[in-house]
Amino acid sequence: MEKIVSLRVNSKCLKDLPCYEGLEEEHAITVGVFDGVHLGHQYLLKKLMESAQRRGLKGCVLSFYPHPSKVLSPGQQPCELTDPLERAERILRLGIDRVVFINFDREFSRIRAEDFLRHVLFERLRCRYLLVGYDWRFGYRREGEVELAKEMGQRLGFEVETAEPFYKNGHIISSTYIRRLLHSGRLEEASEYLGENYWVKRKVVRGSGRGSSLGYPTANLGPSENLCLKEGVYAVRVNEQFLGVANYGFRPTFDGKTKVLEVHILDFEGNLRGERLKVEFLSFLREEKKFSSKDELIKQIERDIAIVKEKFGR
Repeated sequence: MEKIVSLRVNSKCLKDLPCYEGLEEEHAITVGVFDGVHLGHQYLLKKLMESAQRRGLKGCVLSFYPHPSKVLSPGQQPCELTDPLERAERILRLGIDRVVFINFDREFSRIRAEDFLRHVLFERLRCRYLLVGYDWRFGYRREGEVELAKEMGQRLGFEVETAEPFYKNGHIISSTYIRRLLHSGRLEEASEYLGENYWVKRKVVRGSGRGSSLGYPTANLGPSENLCLKEGVYAVRVNEQFLGVANYGFRPTFDGKTKVLEVHILDFEGNLRGERLKVEFLSFLREEKKFSSKDELIKQIERDIAIVKEKFGR
């Protein structure tokens, strides 16, 4: 069985992932969005795997996509730290055996708390141990809480434990806090709470060709309109081996209407269309600016490249 799958609920699975009706092996499970897979998430997942191994179970993470807020409060949904594949890659690195996604839609949001525990966790995912945060809420209108899960677990036959929040530098680490740091261009601080530099891995899509016309071809990555990044120019590392200069934003010099992520890879030639590139953000260089001419923009690009080579060339 694949390590990354989507569970069929209400006849719907997450696009581009293998679709399953349920799992065969018994699992230790934790449930959450896990956007970013920061140090707090990592603490919980390591605890899950320790508990799974003691009980002879497989470790499984149940996550949701899109973010529930996008469905329940469309005007207030947060920006996206990770897409499903990026999230799953981070999770599996920690030794988790399987990541299961549920397509979170309006219909799924109406599932009652007891039905979620019985029919999704216990019957479909064969949960025999459940680890959740101390303040976990679930089900329709967040009606379910930890005590209900413990009561249901005793009746059905699975154990429920809670984990305390993880602190660093006096902060409870949260995806919300990391989003705020990235929106402010504070990459170094965000990296401290993520446990690594922030990165995304997205597919190269057709762009406008303007980079090539300027003499600095770019790989355009998508979808990227809802990333948690400050609009501007970044020093990046691509596929862990090439340096690059990335721009995230509207490209005001060309009156862009949609946010895009485009990367000029230094000392590289080739066609990357259709490939998934890993772009690791090293430093925020400057904010986006509308230039009065192409020549002025080219000179700025040359300065950006020089800065990246000087700071990270070694």
